Amino acid sequence: MNPSTTVAPSLRQDLHWVSVFLRAAFGSLFLIAAITKLPGGVAGTVGYYSSLFEHSLLPHFLVTLHASVIMVVEFALGAWLLSGYRLALAWKASALVLLSLAAGMVFAGKFDVASSNYLSLALSLGGLVTSRFDRWVLAGAAERDASLELGHGTQPARAR
Repeated sequence: MNPSTTVAPSLRQDLHWVSVFLRAAFGSLFLIAAITKLPGGVAGTVGYYSSLFEHSLLPHFLVTLHASVIMVVEFALGAWLLSGYRLALAWKASALVLLSLAAGMVFAGKFDVASSNYLSLALSLGGLVTSRFDRWVLAGAAERDASLELGHGTQPARAR
């Protein structure tokens, strides 16, 4: 049974809008976070991370790796959430990134920032829960998802 069909229509409509606004909020948050890193580039981000985690228990190579990819990851997640394509998976990826940022701030001793990141993580899980009610997705994605929910188990050829 599809959970989105057992919910009252008015609640489905409300959950759709919750999903849309969470997508807009987190999509823009990730994009803005990436854009603010552009002036310093990857080298500037690595330098900032290195100074932030200089006395932490995290290995330097891990800090450098995370700093090297975070800008691209933030751009990709922002665009992915705004597109609506495979939305549940986008929310899971976002939650994983937010968890890495929150845990990193704990290791850096920035507990106020970690707390904020954990709150963002919780909100992103709300996005995951409401994503099944979101009707604003890229063409073909809704059709594919409906096929999977009906138990057909295969994706249409054009959606692969």
